Amino acid sequence: MRSLALFSAALVLALVSCKSKRPLPPPDPHEAAELPQVTALQKLREMLPASDYVYCTAPKWNLKPSEISTWTVESDGITIDHGKGNRLRLAFADITDVRLDASGKYYYVKVFTVVQTDREKAHFEFLSKSEERSKEIAELLLSLKKK
Repeated sequence: MRSLALFSAALVLALVSCKSKRPLPPPDPHEAAELPQVTALQKLREMLPASDYVYCTAPKWNLKPSEISTWTVESDGITIDHGKGNRLRLAFADITDVRLDASGKYYYVKVFTVVQTDREKAHFEFLSKSEERSKEIAELLLSLKKK
């Protein structure tokens, strides 16, 4: 009986630790500042469609790659078309901060904007299983925030 209780406690602890998000070091603002805008836009065009999930909090949407019909990355922002006239927009001028988190097997690029009035909530989250990809997307978004 005691071993069952210990096993249950260990299982609960393991599940909680796998789901808790841990912050990663922030993107390097110096590297982001040196990146030309044209290069940053092109890399985002290539990298964002490979995201495993996209979360938006204003309006609230959770999207898998198969649900996104078109990614448009332009000089002023990103538009995600997910069918039947539903579009999400991330304007680079609205970005206030970009942070990185990790949880379980995913890395989160959290984009904070003036559109999301709750300052503790990210407006967009781009999830990837690759830490390097997530870091690069964060640096690209940070570089476009300032331009």
